[in-house]
Amino acid sequence: MKTPINGHGILRTMAVFGGREQVFSIEGLIIGEFDPSADGFYRNVKTFSFKVKKRKTIRIDIRSDMPVDVAVANENGANASYKQAIKEGSVGPVPTGGNREMGIIIGVYPGEKATVSIEIWMAAS
Repeated sequence: MKTPINGHGILRTMAVFGGREQVFSIEGLIIGEFDPSADGFYRNVKTFSFKVKKRKTIRIDIRSDMPVDVAVANENGANASYKQAIKEGSVGPVPTGGNREMGIIIGVYPGEKATVSIEIWMAAS
């Protein structure tokens, strides 16, 4: 959507006044592939870490062709947020607290397979 004043997109305009900053993005991630060398024969859980700034909030946007479970972890491994069976949606806002790095864990039930796209956004400085 264009603004009538300068023709720039609204998201670009909003970024000047707080906005958000992308800290992680992946498209076409396949979860749940059959692998006879893996425990349980499926690669049904993927984990990623990403850098954050202290005392901010993050939001995770997810699109998937099958429902996936998503957990967000702090530096010490404690659960910061969790959401089950997401096909399209978001998790958050999740406070970063004193963390400089956080993690995301995405999973499906063994035998299921999902293609997932994830974007993680942090409130800008």
